[in-house]
Amino acid sequence: MFLVCFGTRPELIKLYPIIEEFKNKKIPFKTLFTGQHKDLITQFINLSGRPSFTLTDIMKHNQSLNSLLSKMLTKSDPILKKNNFKIIVQGDALSSFAMALSAFNNKRDVIHLEAGLRTNDLFSPFPEEANRIMISHLSNIHFCPTKRSMENLSKEGIKNNTYLVGNTIVDSFSLITNKFKISEKILKTVDKNPNYILVTLHRRENRDKNFSSIWRQLNNFSKDLNIIYLKHPSVKNVNEKLNKNIKILNPVNYPDMLYLINNSSGIISDSGGLQEEVVCADKKILICRDSTERPETIELGYGKLIGTDIENNINFLFKNRNSNKVKNPYGVNVANKIVKRLEKIYL
Repeated sequence: MFLVCFGTRPELIKLYPIIEEFKNKKIPFKTLFTGQHKDLITQFINLSGRPSFTLTDIMKHNQSLNSLLSKMLTKSDPILKKNNFKIIVQGDALSSFAMALSAFNNKRDVIHLEAGLRTNDLFSPFPEEANRIMISHLSNIHFCPTKRSMENLSKEGIKNNTYLVGNTIVDSFSLITNKFKISEKILKTVDKNPNYILVTLHRRENRDKNFSSIWRQLNNFSKDLNIIYLKHPSVKNVNEKLNKNIKILNPVNYPDMLYLINNSSGIISDSGGLQEEVVCADKKILICRDSTERPETIELGYGKLIGTDIENNINFLFKNRNSNKVKNPYGVNVANKIVKRLEKIYL
C-alpha cells in the first residue's frame, strides 16, 4: 500500500492529483500529515480528506529545524514500523526529508515526486536545496518534472528508476481552477483593485534586511500601482511595514490563490511553486532570489531573477508579454503518468 505524505501547503497541492488518480483507479493508499503547516493545511483538507495519520504536537514557536525534524522522525517511526508502506513524498520541504529518512531507516521504499531540482547552492534556498539532495539519495523511484532535472540526478550518479513525467502542478492548476468556488471576499478584492500586482514573500534567506528593502520599494510603487500582498505566517511584521495603499490579505485557500494569479497583471515573489504556476496562467514573475531551481520559467520569458531590485525590473511584468501560450515545460496529464508507472512497478 502507498502512504502519501505531506506537511506543507505546496506538498498537498501537488499531491492532490495523485490522490485523485488513486481514488479513480481504486488503488489502496493512506495519507499522513506531518503537522508542519498546521494552520495553512486546514484550508486544504477538502482536497485530500482527513488524513489517515496525523503527527501531533509537532510545531513550537521559534523551534530549530533540528527540533522539528527530530519530532517528525520520532512520531512517524512507529507508523512505518507497523505498516509495510511504499512512501510517497513531494518536493523539498523538511516534512518530505523527514518522511524519506524515516522510511529509509525502516527499509521502506521512497518514491520522490518533483525529483532532481537543483540550484547548486546549498544555502539557496535554505534548507530546501539540501533537503532535496538528501531525498534523492534516499529514494528508490524518482519522478522528474523536466529533462534538466533528469540530468541533475545523472550528474550525481542517480540513473536508475528515474522517469521524466512533468510536474503535477499542471494537473492541480487545471483541476482546482475548474472545481472549486471562489470566495466572495476575493472576488470583491479583485474587483476593487484592477490591474493589480500580486506579491507574496516568505524565504528565510530574505528575512530582515532583504524584506526591508523589498517592502520599501513596494510602498513607493503603491502610489501608482494596485498591489495585493499575501501574508505568510512565518513573516510576522508585514502590517507594520506596508502602507495603507497596499491591500494586505491573510493566507487564502488554493482556489482563491489561483484566481488571484489568473487575474493579476504580474507576480512578485520568492516562491518556488509560483514560478511554475505563472507558466500555467500565462503571467510573468519577478523572482526575489539570487538563484532558481526552475530555470525553464526564465528561459521561456516568464520569469526574471532580481534579488531585491524591484525598482529597476518592474517593467518586465508589463512589456513583451507572451501573445501566444508556449508549450508548458512542466508537462500535461502528469499524475496519470506517475500512477501508471507505479502500477507497473508495484501492482
